[in-house]
Amino acid sequence: MSRAVKTILLIGLFYYLLKDFNLDKIDFANFSFTGIFFTAVFLSLSQVLLGIRWQWITKLPFAPSFETIIVSSILNMALPARLGEVSKAYYLKKFYGYSYHKSISAIFVERFFDIIMLFMIVCVWAYLFFINIYIKNSILVLSAIILATIIFFKTKRVEFFIKKIPFKFIRVYGLKTYKNIKTMLNSPIKALFSTFIIWILYLLSYISFFRYGVNFNLNISDILELFIFSTVALSIPLAPAGVGTFEGSIVLFLSSLNIDKNDALLAATLYHFLIFFVDFVFFYLFLMIKDIKYKDFILIIKGVKK
Repeated sequence: MSRAVKTILLIGLFYYLLKDFNLDKIDFANFSFTGIFFTAVFLSLSQVLLGIRWQWITKLPFAPSFETIIVSSILNMALPARLGEVSKAYYLKKFYGYSYHKSISAIFVERFFDIIMLFMIVCVWAYLFFINIYIKNSILVLSAIILATIIFFKTKRVEFFIKKIPFKFIRVYGLKTYKNIKTMLNSPIKALFSTFIIWILYLLSYISFFRYGVNFNLNISDILELFIFSTVALSIPLAPAGVGTFEGSIVLFLSSLNIDKNDALLAATLYHFLIFFVDFVFFYLFLMIKDIKYKDFILIIKGVKK
């Protein structure tokens, strides 16, 4: 997507969010500190679990694994299109000598498990709350396609096709990455289990915030729909950290439930702030413990951009 189109879309999005916004109309009595506090706790635990999952995927010790998650989380706030994910490979190579192709393979596996878990959540939501048989059948077909893809990936045919790539660099790097991914997927139970717990924590943070942190009278079905809707919106690469798209998705969804737009925007902004707050607390502790200077972190950003 070109920069001009992104800019136009963002301007339109922020116009929608800020049009007729009135701080005086916000009912602060709807907000509860206890729910907000537990939201931050669940978000913090999810970050720790992300570090543990990365450790299980890469076979690295916990310390560098957790550091990698912290650095990538911060850079995802500053870089567009979630380029912070690329920083995992650069950081591990620069400070621990971990090979690029192994890191890229681990990122692929990590995202693969996340997609599976999100798909499972969508399936549960659809089967619990959808009546339309065609939608349910479509989900079954998609599940079969995913399963067939996994089975195909485990066969030697993938390696056969990679070897037919005419460009040597892509062919060699592709084979290394494929073999790494195949090795990482040989014992996926720990990574899959940690992914399940991570997504449960994400969902609990939504329940804690949108059911107890703010009094919008949402039921579990509403929160589950909001969770899926905003998670997809957060992945749209319009702006770093999903700023604008995340808030827009939540405001749009809550407005459809007749919740005041001013309250919805404040809630969305506050939840997004909690994500930033948790990441910055971990990042501050990371800089103190590792004694990494600001100029070293700038080098990481420049390396990722390259």
